[in-house]
Amino acid sequence: MGDLCHLVFVYGTLKRGQPNHAVYTADRSNGREALFAGCAETEKCYPLVVLMRYNIPCLLPTEGQGKHVRGELYEVNDAMLTHMDSLEGCPRYYERCGTLSVRLLDDCSPAPALEGKKKGDLVQCNVYFFPDAKPESLNNRPLLSDYNSLDAPRYVPKEDVSGPRLMEEVMGEVKFLTKPMEERLVALRD
Repeated sequence: MGDLCHLVFVYGTLKRGQPNHAVYTADRSNGREALFAGCAETEKCYPLVVLMRYNIPCLLPTEGQGKHVRGELYEVNDAMLTHMDSLEGCPRYYERCGTLSVRLLDDCSPAPALEGKKKGDLVQCNVYFFPDAKPESLNNRPLLSDYNSLDAPRYVPKEDVSGPRLMEEVMGEVKFLTKPMEERLVALRD
C-alpha cells in the first residue's frame, strides 16, 4: 500500500453501503489508496442536512448546532485525497477542513494513523463542509445524526446531472446559498 497520510471523516454518500463508496474500491491501478479506519462521531454538534433537489447530504460548519454526527474514518494517500476533492467539488462547493475532532466508536482499526488509539479517544481529521448554506435553508429540514441513502430522499449521483443543466438547476436552488456561493456559481455559469 502507498503512503496513507491523511485521515478523512465521511458522513454521507462515501460511507460503506452508500452510493459513492465505490470511489474507494474502484480501479486501484491509478495509485489511489484508502483504508477503512473505523467508525467515529463528531466531538461537537454540527448540522447534517440533505439539501437541494439532488438530495445531497451536507455537513455545515456551524459548530454547536445540530447533532453529534456519525460517520466513518478512512486513511488515504495524496492521490485519493485529490480524487475525493474532485468528487466533492472542493473548493468550489465544499471546503475541506483538516481540524475536525471526532471520537472513535470502535477499537478495531488497522490504520497506522490510529495506532495506539482506542474507543472513546479523540482524533483530528479532514472533513468536507458545505460552507455556503443560509441559516434559513435549515427551516423545516431534519437535522441528522447519521445519513443513510436508504432512509433519505433519493440521492442523485453527479453522473446523472452534468454541465449547464446542473448549473441551471443549482442556480434554481440559490435560495439555499449565501452570497459568496451564489457569486461563484454565476461566475462558473458565465
